Amino acid sequence: MENKKFKTIVNECLLTNGFLKKGKYYYKESPEVICVLGLQKSNYSNCYYVNVGIVIKKIYNNLELPRDVDGHIRSRFYFTVGDKQVECLNLDEINEDSVIISSLEAGISEIINPALEHRGLEELLKKKRVLLYETTVIAKQYLGINE
Repeated sequence: MENKKFKTIVNECLLTNGFLKKGKYYYKESPEVICVLGLQKSNYSNCYYVNVGIVIKKIYNNLELPRDVDGHIRSRFYFTVGDKQVECLNLDEINEDSVIISSLEAGISEIINPALEHRGLEELLKKKRVLLYETTVIAKQYLGINE
């Protein structure tokens, strides 16, 4: 698949699912949280990551729009290719739009939508404990996580 086609599919899917695009990042926010998605091209192959940054507004004191790397909680979307879960989608090995769309929508459903509410964010971190490794100390303190 061509890079341009991939980016078009991602753009249409994210905009359809309530994200706004500003610059090279996609944003979805609630009164409490800003979720930022960014595409990252691998330096080693024709492979893309979808990086996630979850920014808690009450502890984010920067006036500019955050980037995915500014997230208090960071993650990546996974793509389901055949019977495998991969975090870097190799465009040389994919030619079905549905793989991209269904994987993006799964990431939105599993990570982004729960994170938009304080209670949902707490539940997300309980359900996906691995996210605690990519959660800042200040975010853990704010959420009352003692790990």
